[in-house]
Amino acid sequence: MEKPAAIFDFDGTLANTLELVARIYNENAADFGALPVNLSDLPEYRRLGYKGAMKKAKIRWTVLPRLVLFISKQMKAHMDEVHPYEGVVDLLKKLKDEGIMIGVLTSNNATLVDDFFKSNNFPEFDFVISEKTMFGKEKALRKILRKFNLDPKRTVYVGDEPRDITGSKKAGIRVIGVTWGVGGKEAFESTPPDISVDTANQLHDAIYSCIADHS
Repeated sequence: MEKPAAIFDFDGTLANTLELVARIYNENAADFGALPVNLSDLPEYRRLGYKGAMKKAKIRWTVLPRLVLFISKQMKAHMDEVHPYEGVVDLLKKLKDEGIMIGVLTSNNATLVDDFFKSNNFPEFDFVISEKTMFGKEKALRKILRKFNLDPKRTVYVGDEPRDITGSKKAGIRVIGVTWGVGGKEAFESTPPDISVDTANQLHDAIYSCIADHS
C-alpha cells in the first residue's frame, strides 16, 4: 500500500512571504499603473477574490505576468527577510518521523525555495515541485499523483488560497486551508476547504483526519 502523503503550498503556507511581497508591490505599484495596498485592508481584498482585488487595485490583466515576474525576481534578493510560520518546521519533522510523505508544490523559484528550506532547518522533503500555477493547480497535482504513485484517497493538499481549494478538489484529493496565509479566513467563506486550521498543531490533527478514513 502506498504511503499517505501531505503536499504543501510554499508562499503563505510554509513561508511568511506576505509582508515582503506587499512591500515590493507597494514600492513599485505606480510603475505598473496600479494602486498600493494597505495590509490593514487585506480582509476586504480577500473577500473580493482575485478579479475583484485586481479591479480595486487597478491591476490590469495585461501587466499581471510582468508584475508577477518582477516581484519574483525582487524576492530572490530579499528572502533572508522571510521566516517560516510558527510551528511548521516541527510539524513537518513530526510527519516525516511518523511515516507520512511530505512534498511541496509551488509556483516560486525552485532554487530559492530550496535555499529557504536549508537556511531554516526544514526536514528533507520527498519531493519539491516548482510549476507556474497562477490560474489553477489541478494539472500539477494530477501529475504529482502519477509521478510518485500516490493514492488520491490517502493524499492531502495544504494551502492558503481559494485556488488551492479548487485545484485540489478538481484533482480528487482532500484539502486543508490554513488561515495564516494570503487568503485568511475570509477567502474560505465562499470557497471552503475540507478542513480549515489556525495553528500548526491543528494542522497535524487535520492531516490525519483527512487520510485516516482510507488508511
